Amino acid sequence: MATLALSPHPTQDRLITAVLNQWQIEGSSGISARRLAARADVPVSSIYHHFDSLEELQVCAQQRARHEAENWCAALLEAIGDFPACPEAFGGFFAHVIDAWCEAQRHLAFAWRECDSVPDTEHLIHGEAQAWQRLWYEFWREACAHFQVAHGHVITKRIFDTESMFHLMRWHRAIDQAALGELARTLGSWLAGTPPPPTPWRDHTRALALKTMPALPERDETARRIVVAAQQVLAEGGSPHLTHRRVARRAELTLGTVSHKFPTKSELLGAAFEGAYSVMVDKLDPRSFSSADLDAVIHAIADSISSATRERARNELFLAVARDPALSHFGRQLRYLRGRTGRGLLQSLVGSQRTITATEGALFSDFSLGQIRRHALFPSYDICGQIRAEFVELLALFERPSPDA
Repeated sequence: MATLALSPHPTQDRLITAVLNQWQIEGSSGISARRLAARADVPVSSIYHHFDSLEELQVCAQQRARHEAENWCAALLEAIGDFPACPEAFGGFFAHVIDAWCEAQRHLAFAWRECDSVPDTEHLIHGEAQAWQRLWYEFWREACAHFQVAHGHVITKRIFDTESMFHLMRWHRAIDQAALGELARTLGSWLAGTPPPPTPWRDHTRALALKTMPALPERDETARRIVVAAQQVLAEGGSPHLTHRRVARRAELTLGTVSHKFPTKSELLGAAFEGAYSVMVDKLDPRSFSSADLDAVIHAIADSISSATRERARNELFLAVARDPALSHFGRQLRYLRGRTGRGLLQSLVGSQRTITATEGALFSDFSLGQIRRHALFPSYDICGQIRAEFVELLALFERPSPDA
């Protein structure tokens, strides 16, 4: 397979740009030769003249995106010498990286997420996903070393993986920026061994999100079966595989019944997102884990990884909310209500000597989701051992003496 040339043919360049735009606006579900050719304003035959297949075109688009991301990261690391080299300064840098990545480099952020969302059968693109992981691993290793928090670079990478997804969900620019800054400073306090800072923006927005949580529509028994089936089909194959026929087969209903309840593809996709959202809301109940030990948490995460097809529905929901302003009300709940279960879990693991804040619960949720995402994408023979090692690193942060002690 050909790799992306540094100076591609103008038609290649237009087609690659069309793919990047498609990933940002609609995602992989809208990828087709006809649509890409129209976006690039070239004949469909041009795709197969310059590329062996649509998959090769998408791989070249991933290579372009990653090359741009590498240059962006290199520029940040080159400038890092002008930044304070102390743990207390790390939070500001972490927030800046996420905000700049999700806003100024938004097209690259979506390309990365799409790369991680492809089915395992697409081996060529899956190799690009590994390259993205190496890029961010090395970036955070170097950045953490500068700020003298090298002991936390894996934890930082896991949290970045998750938080940079949530920050793609735009709700209220000023609030989102302020809340991100508070979360980043809380992470900085973990790494520096200092008490967590106050987080008035996140506290206010969390209360607002809880108060305004959208009520899901009332469904009859048949519609509920369709919602569950649609969520399952979405989880297994992503939105390109979500069809009325597949959902009817999964729900054990006739095609006519499914089409009557949800006539269009967009309505069926909405039903699938409703199902995914319901699953997430159910997991937000903080009473789910009133007590826990490390082994229980590790095995719960390992179980989530072993059934990682369910994660695709969640990722599709996240990306849909990030793309569509009409879904911003869901973004508020997804961004600011997470961590209620995580807070209780972390409190159980840390013990009574330290009270865990709501923002720390959100950070712990970020860390756990980052673990699930990393190990689901690249499974190893010793998943439980790797998860345990990372949890030991995390819990060690709560045993570090304060610099003022």
